[in-house]
Parts: sequence; structure tokens; C-alpha cells
Amino acid sequence: MRTPLRRRALAVLAGGAVALSTAVAPTASAAPTPSTSAAGTWLAAQLTGGVVHNDQWDYDDFGLTLDVLAALRALDVQPAAQQQILTAVTSRVDEYVESTWEGVTTFYPGSAGKLALAVDAAGGDVTSVGGRDLVADIEAATNDETGESADTYGLFGQTFATRGLIAGDSDEAAASVGYVAAQQCENGTFRQVLTAPCPEVPEIDTTTAALHTLLEARAAGITVDAAVVDRTVAAIVAAQAADGSFVGNGVANTNSTGLAASALARAGRTTEAAKAAAYVARHQVTEATGGKLASELGAVAYDGAALTAGREDGIDEFAIDQWIRASAQAAPALALLSAPKAAVSVPKYVRSGSTLKVTASGLAAGWSSTARVSGGTSARAVVPAAGRATFTVRAPKGTAKRAVVVGDATGRAVATSSVQVLAAKKLRVSSKSTVRRAKVQKVVVRGLVAGEPVRVYYRGKLVKRGVASKAGSYTYRLKVGKKVGRTKVIVRGAYAERNGVRVFRVVK
Repeated sequence: MRTPLRRRALAVLAGGAVALSTAVAPTASAAPTPSTSAAGTWLAAQLTGGVVHNDQWDYDDFGLTLDVLAALRALDVQPAAQQQILTAVTSRVDEYVESTWEGVTTFYPGSAGKLALAVDAAGGDVTSVGGRDLVADIEAATNDETGESADTYGLFGQTFATRGLIAGDSDEAAASVGYVAAQQCENGTFRQVLTAPCPEVPEIDTTTAALHTLLEARAAGITVDAAVVDRTVAAIVAAQAADGSFVGNGVANTNSTGLAASALARAGRTTEAAKAAAYVARHQVTEATGGKLASELGAVAYDGAALTAGREDGIDEFAIDQWIRASAQAAPALALLSAPKAAVSVPKYVRSGSTLKVTASGLAAGWSSTARVSGGTSARAVVPAAGRATFTVRAPKGTAKRAVVVGDATGRAVATSSVQVLAAKKLRVSSKSTVRRAKVQKVVVRGLVAGEPVRVYYRGKLVKRGVASKAGSYTYRLKVGKKVGRTKVIVRGAYAERNGVRVFRVVK
């Protein structure tokens, strides 16, 4: 006989403590960023045999496990973990979609719908999952006339049942969508408790879940009143705070904000979605966070208080559930943030074997970045809040143009440049061996690199500055003056140790 732990978990859902995932993938960046990569790594590390196990209550939390799957899919990371989750949950489908207590078995259409979404997103058959036809099961639990499903514990769970019917192309999907749409309040939001009056404070989690349902229905060809969708979007936008956050359970938090960000992005409100995503990013554990969260890189705190507590006390068995739920809900929003456009600045020339400063801007703040010069050394630094960092690397020996590459915490190159490394060299200086006084001596310098600065000295004084040609040569016509006798021209390149001397005689 199964324990009542499942009922306890569903009671948490009904109370709205931390909402279940909407399982929607926002438009991801072209490549994983330090934030999305770290979030995926942390979430995948919370799995035991492909599921999230709740150590406090000693049970496998399949619903939260599917939240993690949805987040990994949205972030487009950890493909092996994604497959591991799907295999684990579908092999134990009965344990997830139903429970037995005191001889009574209860089927949960919201759970079945959530699993159906996961299977459908992976290209699977939702009518054959672990020996069950999830669509038929949801249909059996749904009122044919009203579209309401039983045992959903409120509208949030109902939206999953409805979305499961949409994913399965069910004939009952339209009625179920109509039931969800009919629950809209006058202010455009949706209530969680179906028997309660519309709340004065918007229930953002439930409202975003309803919006996903309506948009998925419309994409599937089901008629949805455009006014209902427009009012929903407007209500969500109106509930956003100046800092980008959304309130749930009376407090601004990343859970509600992450859900809202994904919904707004899906509705085309990219500005508001990015603002919400930025709020989430400010609550993610980065390499700059420090404290006892140093080993929890990528996790997203529920709110500022949770982040402070985690930094001081770490994440124990009592706090981990909130951290996983918040991270799974909020992390997909991180994919909405465009990777910053990095730029790197280096000196044009550097002495062979010496150090040089590499300055990069537009880096991901809070995460480590690395600069390296080909053939030389590399350096690492955690990027400050301004997104600008300076690295000191050593150039290799010899003369050659060397690539300078700045990479982010994922190892991806985000900015490149090059530096001309110059070794000591005796330059070849040619001229006539004699020249009449007051005439012009043609001095030709070879052995420079293209564009290398040149300084010409005559009788101990600097008489000309210039740059080498593409061929690495430089020509200067020198007025020798009236003084006769043996004299010389000294030519220096970018550095004093790159020089050449030509001795000639001035005659009458």
C-alpha cells in the first residue's frame, strides 16, 4: 500500500507554496551561457537514479523530477540527464499518476498531463507510456460536458490535464480549454482555488499556467477568444514590479518570476520577459557568491532571504526542496538573457617572453573568464559586476602574430584578438657608403614586421618616426648636413633591442 506522501505533496501544490513547472522552453540562446550551463549542471546533480529523492520525507518526487526535466530541456543542456529522467519516470508511471490509500486508488490527471507533455516534447507516444494511454486516462477523469477534470487540486493542476489532452490531440481538448478560459477573473488573472472568489492579489503562478494552456490550444488549432489571451497577458504585465519580479505567496520570488518570464516570452512580451529573467539571474549562485554556497554553483535561490541564508548556512536537507523547486521553475528564464557581446583589448606589440595585459568587457558578471595567448600562458579571473576584467598573461618567445582568446566559464570563446610578439633582432640597414655633404642619403631598413614603428637616429638625435611597410621594410631619405667625416645611422623598431646600425662617410 502506498503512503500518503503523494497526498502531502499535492497539498503543497494546492497551497501554492512552490508551484509545479509549466514545462515550457523559452527561446534559448545560440549556445549555453555560464548561467544556463551551471544551472543545468546543478539541477542534474540533484538526481538519484534519474529522479529527485526527497530525503526529508524519504520518497521519490516524480513531479519535481519532471520539473527538472522541463528546465533542462528549456536550457538545452544535459541531454543524458534528460533521457535518464524520462526513462526513470516512464518506467514507474503508475507510481506517479495514481496513488492508493486505504484501499482507494486515485488517478491524478494533472500528473498524467504533465508526464504527457514531457513524453510529447521528447517525440514519444503519449498514448503508450509505461503501458498506459495517458490521454485516455485523462479523458476518463474529465467531465465531457464541462471539461473539468477530477482530482486536479485546483486550476494549476487542471491546466496540466488540459495541456495533456492538447498534446494527445484529444477530442475533449476543446472543452477542457473552454473550462480553463471560463475561470478568468474580471482583472484578467486566474484563480487557483476554483470554489473561491477571485482574489484581489493576482495569483501569478496559476495565471501563467493558464496563459500557456491558452497559447498551446491556439497553436493546436483550437479556438481561443483573443480577448481572453490579451487580458491575461495584460494582467501579468501589470503585476510586474519595477525590479522585474513577481509576487507569489506574498513575497517577490524567483519561482513566480521565472514562470512569468517564460509565459511573457511565449506571448511575445520580450522586454518584460527579459526584465524578469534579469531578476532571476540576480538570485543565482555564481562564482562571486561565495560563502557556504561556493559548491552550489548554478542553483537559484527562492528569494533574497534564501540567498542570504544559503550563503551563511549552506543548503541542508530541509532547504534543498525549496532550492530545487525554485531552480527548476526559474532557471528556464536564464535562457531568455542574451549572452553579452564581449570585446577584448590588447597592446599591438609585446616583447618576446614578456607579460601583457588583456582587458575584456561584456563578460558574464559573477562567472569566471579566461584569457590566453597562443603559445603562451593563460589567466583566469572572476568577472566583477561591471562585466569587465583584466588578465595578465605571458607571451611566448620568438617573433610571430599570436591569437589572444577570451573564454567564458563554459570554455566557449567569446572574444578574440591578436598581438604581435617581437623578439630581439638585428635589423638590416643599407645605404651608400659615401655621400657628399649637404646631400641626401637613402637609408633602407629591412627585417621589421608589417606596421612596426620605426625610429631613425642620426648623429645621436631622433630625426624621424615612421612605420614599416607590409613587406617589413622602411625607407628614409636623410639630409646628411655639411659636417664631413665618418658617421652612422641607428634604427630602432618597436623596442630598443630590435635595432640596426649603418656607418657611412660624408665627404666634400
